[in-house]
Amino acid sequence: MNIRLRQCLYGGMMLGGLLAAVGTAQHLEAVIPVGNMPEDVLWNPASNKVYTANHADGTVTIIDGATNLVRATVAVAGDPDRLCWNSVGNKVYCISHDPDWLSVIDGAGDTLLRRVRMRGCAMRTVYNELMNKLYVVCFDDCMVRVYDGGNEALVAEVSFGDLNSPYTLLWHPGSNRVFCTTSCGPQTDTVFVVDCVSDEIVERRPAGSYPYAMCRAPTNGLVYVGTRNGILVLSADGGAVLDTIPAYAADMCFVPCPNKIYAVTHWTVVIDCDRNVVIESLPFRGNEVLCDTVHRKVYSASVNVSRLYIYDGQADSLLTTIQLPFSSDPSLAWNSTNSRVYIPGEGVVYVIRDTSTAVAEPVADAGRSTRRLATICRGRLWLEGDGPASLLNPTGRQVMRLEPGDNDLRGLRAGVYFVVYKGSYYATKVILQDSSIRGTQ
Repeated sequence: MNIRLRQCLYGGMMLGGLLAAVGTAQHLEAVIPVGNMPEDVLWNPASNKVYTANHADGTVTIIDGATNLVRATVAVAGDPDRLCWNSVGNKVYCISHDPDWLSVIDGAGDTLLRRVRMRGCAMRTVYNELMNKLYVVCFDDCMVRVYDGGNEALVAEVSFGDLNSPYTLLWHPGSNRVFCTTSCGPQTDTVFVVDCVSDEIVERRPAGSYPYAMCRAPTNGLVYVGTRNGILVLSADGGAVLDTIPAYAADMCFVPCPNKIYAVTHWTVVIDCDRNVVIESLPFRGNEVLCDTVHRKVYSASVNVSRLYIYDGQADSLLTTIQLPFSSDPSLAWNSTNSRVYIPGEGVVYVIRDTSTAVAEPVADAGRSTRRLATICRGRLWLEGDGPASLLNPTGRQVMRLEPGDNDLRGLRAGVYFVVYKGSYYATKVILQDSSIRGTQ
């Protein structure tokens, strides 16, 4: 087996012994020096830049996603921990919780726009691109605070009561609601559902013990909540618990076509979202997981054994393992433009490159968010975004108008089509063959 060895001289120390099998097409491409103790990593698809929140030195490092070169280092407030991207304004938010600050970075100009004083031990964030709002977990105050994405002014406070400490956030674009898990006790932990128009609590779902991980399946619109009592399956509006899957998840990610969820903890389980059952159990642990939806690869990082596991998301089998010395619970980010995955380590960011032939061939203009995706499975297309799109044949003729949500393609002839959003050159190539999709983003 061919082995590629990459080394990086940083701070007088040689980081060696980082091995990856290149025969599987996933290999360690680069080790990029960044700030001290990078806690989080984020990819900005509009500018094709990668950001690391360097906890110990109060900075954010900005990396060019195409060249792997450091573009800038921006001083931010406090000890930065979490990053979040504002797709409407092309801004990057950096949360510091000791002391509490929100730092706002210009995604185009790589400069600090402003710092906003916060309170309550700000921990996690989620961005609502339909309403242009930022939702921030304030752990000590038992609430979520809501900020205007235009000027970062505080617009609402959603309180869960003195005993409900919020933890994880998830925004559902279909219902335009934010789901928030809270920790109170093994019998009283809850998932709160917030309406994003009124910013008021509209649903409360008892969740059992430790409801931390959450994931949304765009093909069926359901929300999956990992607890120690099983993975709860909630409706898109949070109004009903539809099922409980006997598995536990520290983190989860969705794998489109064939419509699965990978859940990681002391082992890895694969869930069929059509039937909401476990279809595979793999003996590898993980702390964080993400999916490369173009190549159908799943990346799972485990701080316990300092390894990155890479799975075939279609065959549900292990492709390769890469040994990486993580400094804390690993964070993962995926660059769909350059087929790269980023993982922060001890003062560095590891870059994993996938050189295999892509299943999808997305084409995007640089000014638009590549988060506006078309997920296709079994002859049905799930369109994300806040506006319609057109399905074109290779001659450029519109054969169908697509609406956000589910679209049935099974009546179309086999062939090549393109999904194009109104007012944009953003396109996704799809191949329809025998009423099923062979290639898609």
